[in-house]
Amino acid sequence: MPSLQDFLIKWADELEQYRTPSWNTFPNIDLYMDQVITWLERQMGIFSQQDGEKPVTPSMINNYVKNQVIPRPVQKKYTRDHLAYLIAVLNLKQVLSLSDITKLIAKLTSEKDVETIYEQFAQMQVEALRITAERVKKLSEMSEGEPDNQETEEKFCNLALKLSLEANSYSMAAKAILNKITVKKEKAANGKDREKSEKGKA
Repeated sequence: MPSLQDFLIKWADELEQYRTPSWNTFPNIDLYMDQVITWLERQMGIFSQQDGEKPVTPSMINNYVKNQVIPRPVQKKYTRDHLAYLIAVLNLKQVLSLSDITKLIAKLTSEKDVETIYEQFAQMQVEALRITAERVKKLSEMSEGEPDNQETEEKFCNLALKLSLEANSYSMAAKAILNKITVKKEKAANGKDREKSEKGKA
């Protein structure tokens, strides 16, 4: 059995080598649900839980459509836009609520097309994964050769704790930003409604 350090170095290497699928690698034809699931599982295998939990299921996708997180399929088929939405949602749902994800996607796609936004997302994700992999690998290589004892495990537990706290703080910041933008947008909309109402009374 590989040591904890060897396991994490291998895991970090896989994370560094992972590339979020680019828009140009998306299928050229629209896909049915079962084809979408197969494609997404292949693309997102690295994000599967250690307990074997699937990264995506038909019920998840149906729920996203029902709650208007992603557009409805066209005659039960999913386009490149749908695949881009799904990859983004499946990653972001780990740190944001579906409501916040919907707000974020709606804001971004109101200003740029889906392809442009997705390519930016893909680049950001690769960079974020690289930084995380480097941090895990650095501690693993520094501890290489050390026995898998309580002291070694404590080092990695402390890193896990630090990463968890950082993830939580980043999530809080993202939610604060989205909430502020939403409130600002709602105030602007209410102001326009009042202006129209006043003009109607004049």
